[in-house]
Amino acid sequence: MIVIACMAAFSVSCQKQNEWLDVKRSLSDVAPGSLADMQAILDNANSFNANYPMLGLLGTDNLYFSDKNLSAARQIERNAYLWAKDLFQTAPSSDFSSPYNKISAVNIVLEGLDKLTLTNDRQTVADQIQGQARFCRAYAYYSLAQLFCKPFHPQTASSDPGLQLRTLPDPNIGVKRSTVAQTYEFILADLKQALVLLPENPAYPSRPGKRACRGMLAKVYLAMGDYANAKQYAKDALTGKIELLDFNSKLIKSTESFVFPAYSNPHSNPEIVFYATSQSWASVWPVYGVANVDSTLYDSYSEGDLRKTLFFRLDPTGKPTFTGSYSGTYYNFGGIATNEILLIQAEALARTGSASEGVELTNRLLSNRFKSGSFKPYIHQSEQSSLDFIMTERRKELAFTGQLRWEDLRRLPLDRPLTRLYQGVRYELKSGDPRWVFPFPDQEIHLSSVEQNLR
Repeated sequence: MIVIACMAAFSVSCQKQNEWLDVKRSLSDVAPGSLADMQAILDNANSFNANYPMLGLLGTDNLYFSDKNLSAARQIERNAYLWAKDLFQTAPSSDFSSPYNKISAVNIVLEGLDKLTLTNDRQTVADQIQGQARFCRAYAYYSLAQLFCKPFHPQTASSDPGLQLRTLPDPNIGVKRSTVAQTYEFILADLKQALVLLPENPAYPSRPGKRACRGMLAKVYLAMGDYANAKQYAKDALTGKIELLDFNSKLIKSTESFVFPAYSNPHSNPEIVFYATSQSWASVWPVYGVANVDSTLYDSYSEGDLRKTLFFRLDPTGKPTFTGSYSGTYYNFGGIATNEILLIQAEALARTGSASEGVELTNRLLSNRFKSGSFKPYIHQSEQSSLDFIMTERRKELAFTGQLRWEDLRRLPLDRPLTRLYQGVRYELKSGDPRWVFPFPDQEIHLSSVEQNLR
């Protein structure tokens, strides 16, 4: 009954997208009593494999709204697209609450593990559960940091406000904000402990294994600008048998609603390392037809590049919409896949003096993306031109994977400001603008009395 109650509490929370404190009573009353209970909590796909933040994507240059469609969009989506100062307007934020729901569940599991007395033959199972829990907590904190903290800068990370780092299952206990440096240190510590405990090959792609953990470490170090560690962990994650999905493959159904195979399919996408999906904002769901793909992005795919027809379709007005999620559903893929890890390694190589090797890796990926016989490898000419090539392909390959484009725009200097034109008014977002950081929801400020982010 404990497991059923816990799973029900999280499922309801995700469906209603309520503030995480609204379910605090259910969370703090749960006390899993066995390893099976704890594994069941972590196997709740509605909690740990869904509803990861994606609102940042609306603030990027990958999407375009007509005035008519933007006027009809939900207020919070319109605010995110226009980088409004008062983003949530007193409303709760599911991009804040959902990760903290996950964190609370993890803390329940970790506290439960501490209370168990185990025989030696059960210790391995307990270790793997702890590894999954720590990975999931790190994943949730990382996703929060990309919205509610400033980007990591070594010069200011020790003073910039970070997250509330909760390690106890009771959400009633007040926790002050850490610094950005402490937030990233916590994430890295969880991942490094998880790496020791996780199995090499998890039973299901909805559970993390060592490869997913190494890929996540590479992702975190990339966000921190630590390219040496990003390169090493990405390399480690790509060690062993690595299979890329050939976009000419019969696994891909170019004329069907879901182009790529779902992870539950017996013939699933071999690139999926950890399966997760993002929040279901209507603006980026093709079934609603609210937003279109930016024309500059769409036109950047060259002749023979299958991504142009597999990732996008033209709406009745002839404008492109995104339809090719790696999730194999309408939900945007928000997990970790081989293509992202490979591009992390390629970028890190280029930023550490080995751009030609980064080009080779990127060409390896692209050779699986073009119509058979049509791909012409990029030739390395200079460090800068090769880095530009890698970053262009990163945008094209991962344009609608979670909110990666938002993360990239935050961590790297912009050549020019992002701009919008809505009802005759011009909106602009420059590098370093405080609107790259989301405000905490008003309810959280009221209940926790923590420092608010400046917008």
